[in-house]
Amino acid sequence: MEKNEIIVIILGIALIFTGGYIIMMKYSGNDSGSGAGADTATPTVQPVSQYVPTELQNGAGTPGVSYVHAGEVLASPSVIKSMDLYAEPVDWDSEIGNDGIVIHFNFYDEQGRKVIFSGTSMNTEVNVYTPDIDKLNRKVSPRKVIYKGYTTITSSDEGEGGSLSGLRVAYDELNLAEYDKGVGQVKVTVGIPTGGSVSAEETFLYTRK
Repeated sequence: MEKNEIIVIILGIALIFTGGYIIMMKYSGNDSGSGAGADTATPTVQPVSQYVPTELQNGAGTPGVSYVHAGEVLASPSVIKSMDLYAEPVDWDSEIGNDGIVIHFNFYDEQGRKVIFSGTSMNTEVNVYTPDIDKLNRKVSPRKVIYKGYTTITSSDEGEGGSLSGLRVAYDELNLAEYDKGVGQVKVTVGIPTGGSVSAEETFLYTRK
């Protein structure tokens, strides 16, 4: 066999092996693309933050509100739009027996959230009325005013926190006539420093001393 023919045969064999290797690598790459080692697109993940934006912390821009939490707002009294109250007979000295009533109260903003404040004085008027009937079951209309007093509220904490927290009205200060049954209605009016006022009342069965 001539030398040239041998060279041609060798080159042919080399080409066959080279082509086979290229084909093998191509299909091997396609198979690996579907396996665990394949290059895949990485999804974009937006991190979730527990930080509350300022506009949510301060009541979405409500003027005067500095903090919102669990239905309460730390704010100036200027945001107060309403109030509620309830009264109860309380013994506040060392002697047995109730000494008077304590009026508990809370303030709320226009969204119904409890307003927490301190350091601001608000003039307050307290009126106590008789029930709408007397001891002889006679109709009393309008109700008689048996107490009128004035005080100052400087903190929302004054209205709650226990039976002794609130506005006190002693039984000895009630202007009761012979046939008056006692306390039948309580009304409180509070002046807002920025203007206007809020009020609330409670009507209940008379309280005896």
